[in-house]
Amino acid sequence: MKFALDINNVNYIKIVYKDVSGTSHCSKAIVKQIGEKEIIACTKADIKPKIDTPQEVNLSFACDDGLYKATTILKYISNLYDDDSYVYFRLKTPEEIEYHQDREYFRVRAGIKVIIYYNQPDTEQTQSLECYAYDISANGIRVWFMEPTDISQNVKLEILFDGRKIYTNAHCVRTDFENKISMLSFKFNGIKEQDVDYISQFCIKKQLEIKRSQLL
Repeated sequence: MKFALDINNVNYIKIVYKDVSGTSHCSKAIVKQIGEKEIIACTKADIKPKIDTPQEVNLSFACDDGLYKATTILKYISNLYDDDSYVYFRLKTPEEIEYHQDREYFRVRAGIKVIIYYNQPDTEQTQSLECYAYDISANGIRVWFMEPTDISQNVKLEILFDGRKIYTNAHCVRTDFENKISMLSFKFNGIKEQDVDYISQFCIKKQLEIKRSQLL
């Protein structure tokens, strides 16, 4: 569809780009201007990213009615002042955009260790179960066990990424049991925004790794 987003309808934008070493990054930014030829987005950064420009980048526009995605050219980045900690991305306005509904929360396979904390029904004693994630997205996680497990209540999760732990409340939205494997799907409840961003970037990097492996 033709690009026709208005700045008042965009909550934020995510820009996936590559630094000078070729490593992919994802920056969450506020849109300051949408014009016929240029989009200006701003994000806080203590260190100005080292980016070769111009380069092709992927954009995700988070709007009230869902997610829109596009590919465009990052023309250059700049600071308002030399000591300014805000970075401005100047992007060519895409000619086309694709509506993805809520697909910002796409799932990727991940063998991350997870600890589930829950209360037994008849007591107030907290129990814990260790397991591993089958897949994860920015709004939920699915874990698996080698025996039937039924946790139909609100829980607390400790998700152990390499070098980072994320704690969040969650509730079980689905239980499946197939081929001697029990699957529990949880939806995050009250997760911190910075943790949502971290998981989103984790999922994007995993997705890029999968695409690279398919091309080899």
